[in-house]
Amino acid sequence: MAKCKCRNAARIISETVQNMYNSNDCMCGANAYGCVDVCTNPIGGEPKYLSLYAPVIYDEVGINLCANFELGIDLATEYPTVTGAMVRIADIAFVYGDEDVVVEPITGRPNCYLIGLSNITVTFAVDLYDAACRLIATVYPTAVYLPSDITVPTYDEDTNPERVELELFAPYGTSFVGTGAAATPIINVIGFAAGSNYVTQGINLYMLPKLIALDTDDSTITVGVTLILQSLYFAGYCVESGGKINTPKGNLTTVDDSDCMQFVAGELLDLAIRPLELGCSTDCDSCDSCNSCDNFNS
Repeated sequence: MAKCKCRNAARIISETVQNMYNSNDCMCGANAYGCVDVCTNPIGGEPKYLSLYAPVIYDEVGINLCANFELGIDLATEYPTVTGAMVRIADIAFVYGDEDVVVEPITGRPNCYLIGLSNITVTFAVDLYDAACRLIATVYPTAVYLPSDITVPTYDEDTNPERVELELFAPYGTSFVGTGAAATPIINVIGFAAGSNYVTQGINLYMLPKLIALDTDDSTITVGVTLILQSLYFAGYCVESGGKINTPKGNLTTVDDSDCMQFVAGELLDLAIRPLELGCSTDCDSCDSCNSCDNFNS
């Protein structure tokens, strides 16, 4: 005969939900439920406050670097009509090690980290334009910023030195790769590639480029970059709501008057159930301002 396993666990709900239907503002039969039970009648409308779990920047520091490098093509031969360019960063790559990138806590100052940066390889997407601003081609040159090898062409003692060390306040630590003794503090790169277009808790790095000069005779380009390090952690906040955004709608032009066409030509759909104001004031002014108690069991 199979034994019946009965659970003996405490049932826990949030105080926000409990307080919404444990008030004595109105009565629903013998259950004495208050204004509304959101589990059966979700609240609609606009909240006064929003409970947000947001990425919060605790500290941030940046530097400017500049380097001149080859495009990897002969402009005069392949694209003789090019007169200008626009530059974007396609990828940022580096490795960890004493000669490259190091992240370590500062002795005696446990809430701060020293980040040593060297050999940051940046791949650029350079759009080439003619005098009429027509896109001629896109090339993807790479350049090393903060090169440890001072003999490389991009090295410059003043504008692109071999190494920098930046101090960052990061009170909740860094992200890690690996576990146990093999755990290594890491820096997350924020970029536009599919694997880097997001932030993580800990230390993040991102770069912003600016075209300084394009030499069509030598097929070289000079690009300045702003390199920014930030410590970031997710935290819950209660903020006053200014209402939902009004998304602009594009319309189709047609003479069709079907039900589908009426929907397509109508207003955009939007989420209608109101988020609970967790940690904020959730008192109901009256039963009429919330869902009716008569609908509790509906």
